[in-house]
Amino acid sequence: MRFLSIATVSLLLGTAALAQVPPDIAAGTRAAGQSMNPASGAPYAALFPPSAWEGVTIERDIAYGPDLLHKLDIYTTPGGSRRPVLLFVHGGAFVAGDKHGAFYPDNVTLWAAKQGMVGVGINYRLAPQHPWPAGAQDLAAAIAWTRANIGRYGGDPDRIVLFGHSAGANHVADYAGNPVAQGAELTAVRGAILLSPNYIAPGPHAYYGSDGDLNSTAGAVRRLAASRVPLFLGDAEFDPDPMLETARELREGLCQVPARCPRYVNLKDHNHFTEGMALGTDDRSLSGPLLEWMAALFGERG
Repeated sequence: MRFLSIATVSLLLGTAALAQVPPDIAAGTRAAGQSMNPASGAPYAALFPPSAWEGVTIERDIAYGPDLLHKLDIYTTPGGSRRPVLLFVHGGAFVAGDKHGAFYPDNVTLWAAKQGMVGVGINYRLAPQHPWPAGAQDLAAAIAWTRANIGRYGGDPDRIVLFGHSAGANHVADYAGNPVAQGAELTAVRGAILLSPNYIAPGPHAYYGSDGDLNSTAGAVRRLAASRVPLFLGDAEFDPDPMLETARELREGLCQVPARCPRYVNLKDHNHFTEGMALGTDDRSLSGPLLEWMAALFGERG
């Protein structure tokens, strides 16, 4: 299966321009406001019939390092080779979360496989037992493993896109912007998707500790401005205020250097959980812009 070209993506977006948030889900999201209850995204699970998983091969809990949490899952579809790789990093406030759930975040890697990519979902060590730079180091190790092994699953070891949500987006940004966390695997990273990161948290942090520069949007802007990794930045209309503020400051700061200005989307009628849980459904609020950005990133011209 070939990754969708720009021409194909444009056709899909044109024919599905109205495929946004279902009205009943939108109404519930607006009523809940800035909800941080994962159950707020549950209605999207009902939009995934059992057939959504047909034709996708999943290999779980492959070790990429020595820790018990150094595990990854791989999602593939039959046929094809040298397909782009989407490597997903889950959220969980730095102290919780998992690559595999009853529905989310599996829908993200499932969506990647269905779009002609190879989906990789990772676990990583958690704070407070494993503070900075554990998350960025684990991501580097997962990228290195993927680069060395993904060819056996039909993936292209030189076309890896990172995708992090919430705390996972911080880990992706921290890796992309911090040379201390990077190794030779960086050359395989073609882009980074940051969905609702948060660098605005007062006081000592479970992961960043008391390092005010690491745990600051200004620091993230400075580091990412010096990075070569293209960026996609997204947030939700009903994200909590600190995440909306982080996205605004990242956007304004990075766009002072035009070459580092991220592709940005604000997801109307979405909150912190529905934004990612919609991937793979007919709600293309996020998947449409993502596909368009990745097609351009890989130079797919039809």
